Amino acid sequence: MGEDVGGTRPSSASRTAGSLAGCRCKPGVGRRGREFRRPDCRVAVAMFFSQAGARPRTWEASQSEHKKWVEVFKACDEENKGYLSREDFKVAVVMLFGYKPSKIEADSVMSSVDPNTSGILLKEFLDIVRKKKEAQLYRNEIRHIFTAFDRHYHGYLTLEDFKKAFKQVAPKLSERIILEVFRFLVIHS
Repeated sequence: MGEDVGGTRPSSASRTAGSLAGCRCKPGVGRRGREFRRPDCRVAVAMFFSQAGARPRTWEASQSEHKKWVEVFKACDEENKGYLSREDFKVAVVMLFGYKPSKIEADSVMSSVDPNTSGILLKEFLDIVRKKKEAQLYRNEIRHIFTAFDRHYHGYLTLEDFKKAFKQVAPKLSERIILEVFRFLVIHS
């Protein structure tokens, strides 16, 4: 993969597939032959499309979202300390994302803040929330891409599913490249 074949340079799709070496798609054998299964292959498929230039990864919070985050910060800073304690942060995450962060997540966030402060300052909080929101949007995009590939809702992708999806999103891509990408994902799982 990624070598010159017959004197031609490898395509961007071929080079992109070669860069997915860290993918851990779980191969399986189904009625139609080799397949790769959820959830890790969703990441590989999304990585392939993002690296092949399908869509840029930029995201900006709207003014209303930014305002909401500031309001949540202020609501959770009940004593007007100017920062959020560990417990305040947990409440803020529940308010914004609908789940209570684990001890590990809270520890990670608290260890990343400036040690000269007693907690998470507004600027740090806004950066943390923005990163969490980006990660959430990225996971949703990965799920959406995989679902688009998994047309029969099996929970895995067959070579035929893969070919059909590529024919829709990249009709000029040769079948040889599509097969290379699929084989790469199965082999490097």
